[in-house]
Amino acid sequence: MKRIVLLLLVLLVGISASAQYWRKPKRQWPKTEGELMYKLVGCLQHKDTAGYYDLFPPFDTLWSMVMHNTDKSPQTQKELNTLREKPQVLIEFDPLYNKSIIGGFCHVLSKGEDSGIQWSRVTMARYELRKQDPTRALIGYDHIAPERFHGYLFVTDVFNRVIFCVSVTEIQKIKGQFFGGQLVNVLQAKSIDEFRRREVEEQAWLEWKAAHPDTVSVDSIAVADSLAAADTSDKGSLMLKKQEDPEEDEMRKEVVDRKYYEGLMDNEIPIKLYVRYMKPIPGKPQQYDGLYKLGENKRYLKLEITQNKEGKWIIEDETAQGLMELTLTGRNYVGAWTNAEENGFDVELHQTGTPKGKIETLDAILDRGRSGRVDESVFEDQMKEDEEKDKEAKEKLAAEREAEKERLKKEQEKKDRKDKKKKKDTEETPAEKNDKSGSEQGKK
Repeated sequence: MKRIVLLLLVLLVGISASAQYWRKPKRQWPKTEGELMYKLVGCLQHKDTAGYYDLFPPFDTLWSMVMHNTDKSPQTQKELNTLREKPQVLIEFDPLYNKSIIGGFCHVLSKGEDSGIQWSRVTMARYELRKQDPTRALIGYDHIAPERFHGYLFVTDVFNRVIFCVSVTEIQKIKGQFFGGQLVNVLQAKSIDEFRRREVEEQAWLEWKAAHPDTVSVDSIAVADSLAAADTSDKGSLMLKKQEDPEEDEMRKEVVDRKYYEGLMDNEIPIKLYVRYMKPIPGKPQQYDGLYKLGENKRYLKLEITQNKEGKWIIEDETAQGLMELTLTGRNYVGAWTNAEENGFDVELHQTGTPKGKIETLDAILDRGRSGRVDESVFEDQMKEDEEKDKEAKEKLAAEREAEKERLKKEQEKKDRKDKKKKKDTEETPAEKNDKSGSEQGKK
């Protein structure tokens, strides 16, 4: 009897251990909307697509809740039957099947970087959520997710001290936990009204750009500002840059000098500046263009560079996020950089030699770059190819020159032999000539 009891005890312990071993850990979803929003910001900061993926409910979980719903009332079951007949509605909430969920996340990351956001340095400023109205296509889903939200997430770029707004949809509350948070768009805005206004302007510009495919591609956020100020009734006013006289434009592109500077903002943030001086146009101020790169940014921003009456250099990047007012003394710039929030940083730059191999890249960004914010790596392959072509051309030219030298040498030697013979003939005396003619007659 004791043996049987002991055997049963060992068997129960083994079963318990086995069940504990094979039990899968449950995924922990946020229990408040605030916790979910902070997780979204964390995913953006770390560009964490895997973490973002895990915020969404799997299709099999939703399907199980539809098939085994505890509410057996006729009305509820009738509405749930609509979902059972159209399971693709549930599939739309699972990023495993709906690729646009991760695609939207990547789009917001890419567009934000293109607009100057350093995601690793953003912090959440606030969020505003509103209940999402049910749609005819989701009849019955309110028995699974009684509350659905959409809204706006405001983040602060600590480096640039600029606030951006990210639109969010399909935040769902299921059994007391929060899921989802599909990211739709990102624009620089401090309020919902400003975001909506900019979104309308951006959409108008995209529609106009679709009708004018030859237009230079630029950052839509920067364009939204210029588009808002433009008279949309005049198509010419929608041009990103005023048309210039071709001859004048050609003169402007003739670079007569290049200068490269490196320095710090507030003795902490690295900054690199590249300035090109254009050939002067009679009767017009000196023209410049240039690039700069701030902090950890991997992309250069194109600059509008002018000098005011006091001789100060006014340098503004194309995104209108920063403006520098500098004084040039000898080989050094000293002044301040101010962002859109009117927060200032002291700037000190020293002229250095242009890094070897970079001059072509920098010029390529200015002359061929797309909206100026082009990663240097874009041109590395092209630069290598150009270098190889240059090397081949130089070798070919050297071979041609060597062949030409050899040809000229042979021609000269031939000419020298003719001249030598001619000279020898002219130097013969009359007696030698008579002897030569007499010997010829004797032979005859």
